[in-house]
Amino acid sequence: MHKESPCVCSLQSLPEPDLVIVSQHKSDHCNEATLRQLPASGTRTLILAEPTAAKVIRGWGYFDSHKVHAIPRWEEPSSQGAAAAAAEKKETVIRVKVPPFTPGGECGEVSVAFIPQRRDFKGLHAAIGITYRPPPTWPKFTHLITPPVTPVEQAEQQQQAEQQQQQQQQRSSGRDGTAAERANTAEPTPPDTPSARTLSCLPSGTSARPAPADFRTKAVSVIFSPHGISYRCLEKYARSHLVAESALPLTALLHCFDTVSNPWWFGGNISAGMPAGQETAAALGARAWVSTHDGCKNVKGLATKLLRTKRYGRQEVAERVSPPAKGSSRARGNRFERGKKSEGRMAKGTEVLVLGVGEEVAMTREGVWNVEPDARVLAPPGGGEKKRVTGKERGRTLKPIVTARK
Repeated sequence: MHKESPCVCSLQSLPEPDLVIVSQHKSDHCNEATLRQLPASGTRTLILAEPTAAKVIRGWGYFDSHKVHAIPRWEEPSSQGAAAAAAEKKETVIRVKVPPFTPGGECGEVSVAFIPQRRDFKGLHAAIGITYRPPPTWPKFTHLITPPVTPVEQAEQQQQAEQQQQQQQQRSSGRDGTAAERANTAEPTPPDTPSARTLSCLPSGTSARPAPADFRTKAVSVIFSPHGISYRCLEKYARSHLVAESALPLTALLHCFDTVSNPWWFGGNISAGMPAGQETAAALGARAWVSTHDGCKNVKGLATKLLRTKRYGRQEVAERVSPPAKGSSRARGNRFERGKKSEGRMAKGTEVLVLGVGEEVAMTREGVWNVEPDARVLAPPGGGEKKRVTGKERGRTLKPIVTARK
């Protein structure tokens, strides 16, 4: 149980969500009392949960069966041909269509993947991979469109044809009678037109040409791993799925800072913390790393004496993951795009954030767009000059959320 009170007392205080994603089956991640605050039916909300959590939620018998979906374990597509790889890829990633902005337009897409860590028998060290591609705001043409011939162009073409015919008749009139007779009996050869030469290089029966792959909108990407995960378990997902979705560099890494462990005979590693997150942020060129699951908790019993915790401050994490100054040979992007031209821009560093209760941050593919005041400020140990207002006390100053439909 966390020591700080949440800024939202009930899920009913929030607008109706499209998706609720549950990363683990443990009660602090998959809480029955919390999820029962959502309507059991009659809404568009879908619950996507890792396999064990989905089984637990279905066991409550509360939600309609069609609202709860298990996220399959992600597996790298096989190399048995493009069709087989595409089919396997669809089976291990849940894809949710986003309605288009305009009638008849193209849909966007949200993909959700569950990436477990090998030999993690407790099911703590897993990650949820999310990509979001918004619906395009412009019409997408996959074929070349041949414009119709205007009346002016049609008249010009007819005039050119008549002139060519007159020139041919004038040349043939100076020949002897036999040659003129042969010329009159032979069928005239039509001249080549520019349009005929252009169409001849296209496949027979069509003038189609696929739109370039780079034309589509790039995706926003998030990796959520509250207890941390080794990068080697994410590498194949990034190499195949994130690259295919044009979702790199990683937009946001939601990963713990602190390392927490028990003796090996009492559970071992609980939170992988900064060492694991540092490698992931560097490898994928994360735009931002947001601390998660690092809050102070009320832990009672034998576990309190056995726990070993190493805390990492925001500044310490930032110094380890941010790139060096301009001109250093260690400047980096993500591993899968190194060696490519970066459009004349140096690779951006990873912005490290610690958000308090109720604080928000907006992000784009380019990184952090805006940050609330004090979002990067950690509470000084043992107090400080300025006391941070958190929990219920801070919640009293927040504007109420209006959920009534207009």
